[in-house]
Amino acid sequence: MKLQAMEFMKNSNIILIGFLVWLIIAPRVNSPRYGELFLAYMTALLFSLIASSEIMMIKPVAFFFTLGGVLAFCYVVMRKTIRITIHK
Repeated sequence: MKLQAMEFMKNSNIILIGFLVWLIIAPRVNSPRYGELFLAYMTALLFSLIASSEIMMIKPVAFFFTLGGVLAFCYVVMRKTIRITIHK
């Protein structure tokens, strides 16, 4: 168990880079074509997950990069669905 946690911490910078890259790729909320762009974003992430699962044993960095993408996807979904408004 300690070895797995150490492996996760060793690759945390790759997860952060993956998060930032996938966050930059994410569609903007106020885009008029948000639905189409979100579908393309989701499809690209799905293909990335499939590809990284194929090469995970050879290059585990791809898995950690895609894990950052999954976290970015969750952030994008939460950003779109949860609205905090303050009324005066």
